Amino acid sequence: MSFLYASMFAKLYGAVLLFSLLLGASGSDDFITKYEKYNSVCRRMGYQDKRCEEREVIAFHARMSTDQKNIKNRNVVVFGTVTLNTGKAYNPTTSKFTAPSRGHYSFTWTIATYPGAMFNTQLVINGKSVSYNHVNGRVGGNNYEAGSSTVILKMEKNDVVSILSADTGESARGLWSSFSGFKL
Repeated sequence: MSFLYASMFAKLYGAVLLFSLLLGASGSDDFITKYEKYNSVCRRMGYQDKRCEEREVIAFHARMSTDQKNIKNRNVVVFGTVTLNTGKAYNPTTSKFTAPSRGHYSFTWTIATYPGAMFNTQLVINGKSVSYNHVNGRVGGNNYEAGSSTVILKMEKNDVVSILSADTGESARGLWSSFSGFKL
């Protein structure tokens, strides 16, 4: 209980200190000096201005370079044409994303098929399936079909995500199929 009171006291003390510093400032130089002292006190208390920290940007987008046909179950689906790879965490040769740091990541993939074809996929993290996408062009007559899936994952540094075929990988339209992700 005493920790709770100490924490509340520290916050109240910080607010009172800021208020008194700002009210007592007579000129702009005096205000800046007092503001800098306030920030110094806050930093010593463990507070940080999060807006001043630069945020690590990790994001990628890739699409299939060519059509993919007759992909066997649990084979990697290749998205080899990279349009964005900020942070260089996506490898277009292996079609795998390796987390450069711990955090939450969002991934989306879209698969388009030709009329009469199916293409099922799954997103895996370190080889474990966590989400699926089923595209069935067999029931739509002469229509091209597409499906998208999105998943948000908590990842550790060096965890690996990729898209694998799931059961059926008959025919996917290359330029219309994509894989993307980013760190939240």
